[in-house]
Amino acid sequence: MSQSANPASQAQAAACRRPRTQQRTLTLPKTAKVSQEPLELDSSALFQGAREVHIRHKDMVYRLSITRFEKLLLTK
Repeated sequence: MSQSANPASQAQAAACRRPRTQQRTLTLPKTAKVSQEPLELDSSALFQGAREVHIRHKDMVYRLSITRFEKLLLTK
């Protein structure tokens, strides 16, 4: 979501988000080693029962969602 969105769309987006008390942040353990192999996460561990997660990358927030056909969709 961008910072320049109008107030109506910001309110709509806020209504779609989980309440703050339910938002969780997934972080790597400090002992995780940096390697050439990509990190592999099981989608059930990532989504934890939800159909959508938000991924912050620098100053942008991306939405990773599961479609009705059980595919993954990444959007800005």
